[in-house]
Amino acid sequence: MNGIVLAGGLSTRMGRDKASLPWGKSDLLHTILQQLVPVCETVIVVTNSPREIGIEGIQFVADHYCRCGPLAGMQAGLTASGQDYNFIVACDMPFLSTAAITYMEQAALGYQAAVPFVEDYFHPLHAVYHRDCLLQIDKLLAEGRYRIADLYPYIRLRQITKKELVQFDEELKMLSNVNTPDEYRLQAARQGNH
Repeated sequence: MNGIVLAGGLSTRMGRDKASLPWGKSDLLHTILQQLVPVCETVIVVTNSPREIGIEGIQFVADHYCRCGPLAGMQAGLTASGQDYNFIVACDMPFLSTAAITYMEQAALGYQAAVPFVEDYFHPLHAVYHRDCLLQIDKLLAEGRYRIADLYPYIRLRQITKKELVQFDEELKMLSNVNTPDEYRLQAARQGNH
């Protein structure tokens, strides 16, 4: 399985680039990359901005469909990936669980995606996707449909339940992201960051 990190967003709610926000001893992007490297064959970062990375072997790709949101980032990452299965995550989700990622990879076998569905809500950017999804993703983008959830009716989807995930993370922090300055301060405080 490869890892794909979406770091090409405009960060409009944050007001600055989320991937480079300080986190622990590095930043959000490096924190996520360090958690993916042990469980992924290759890690791909989808970004339209050049970045300095202190980890060897990270592959960078740019969006093919500009300003079309995370679905376009998924398209670029899956196109660049040589693996069937890929764990796709947003660059603002620093509480990853390598055990949960490995579990989700196994749960995805025989499906085209394994996506957490917790309290009636999908978490599409903490999920495993098969490269088979590309055909339908390209079709959606060509039609101007940019919601990731629009993909799900067309693929074999494995919903990952809350019960499955709490065994790895009781608080489900792994599904938390950082969209606004207030969320960043709150999540950083939970980790003892400043």
